Amino acid sequence: MIDFTNCEINNYKYYGGKNGGKICIKYNNEDYMLKFPNIKEGTTEHEYSNNCISEYVSCKILKTLGLNTQETILGTYNIKGNEKIVVACKDFTSKGSILKQFAELKNSQVETSKNGYGTELSEVIETIENQSIYDVNKLKEFFWQMFIADSFVGNFDRHNGNWGFLINEDSKNIEIAPIYACASCLYPQLTDDMIEDIVNNEEEMKARVYVFPTSSLKINDKKINYYEYISSLENEDCNRALLKIFPKIDLEKVNNIINETPLISDIRKEFYRKILKLRYDIILKSNYERLIKN
Repeated sequence: MIDFTNCEINNYKYYGGKNGGKICIKYNNEDYMLKFPNIKEGTTEHEYSNNCISEYVSCKILKTLGLNTQETILGTYNIKGNEKIVVACKDFTSKGSILKQFAELKNSQVETSKNGYGTELSEVIETIENQSIYDVNKLKEFFWQMFIADSFVGNFDRHNGNWGFLINEDSKNIEIAPIYACASCLYPQLTDDMIEDIVNNEEEMKARVYVFPTSSLKINDKKINYYEYISSLENEDCNRALLKIFPKIDLEKVNNIINETPLISDIRKEFYRKILKLRYDIILKSNYERLIKN
């Protein structure tokens, strides 16, 4: 465990986003965004430190899939004697590039007059196909691979403001930013007491695969159900992403990440292992096998 309390703070760099407070620190001579627990009304700070753990674990898992994902370190930070669980995310904008959200690109297509943060799937795909700053096929491929990865870790908040591009205006260089903002994966809202009631209840566990969480993306203003959408096999781009990503999922590596993560209870680790195995089998494996048989 790393105590980030005495790290130098960069008071001239700030971060947006909704999931908890954030400061910029220097760690090993590099900039890191230090994320603090997102405390909601009626929820104790200890309970909602889970979003920092979700960020850490999910990013580690996505990296094993060969996806370009932000570097994360789990640690603590002491404020006036109050020790908080935090996650340090390596700042990938520290080399002269600026992070531009996909929502900003969507806003720039003025001829469509669409809301940049609107997550209607057809609008998102239209923006990808009509933009001219990045190769359309590569961007679409990234988008759908991220969708499959999010379906595995149960991300309910992948909106247009938490993925995007790194742009260097001086060099005219643009690349897709590493995947970030994974604090809404792995059911961070569940306390250990809730998990005790869920983890050995087959009906409750399967509800968290078949029913929720849903994606932030919508079709006709209804959030997409991961299981139903992937199982339909109707979207060829989504199918190709499944064929690409599924073989890279190594449950032994995933379980090792979970088992080696400090600061979380044994019951939460058990829940993570079981729910990811269920999502692997029901949402991904079954449909991957259907595709390769066709």
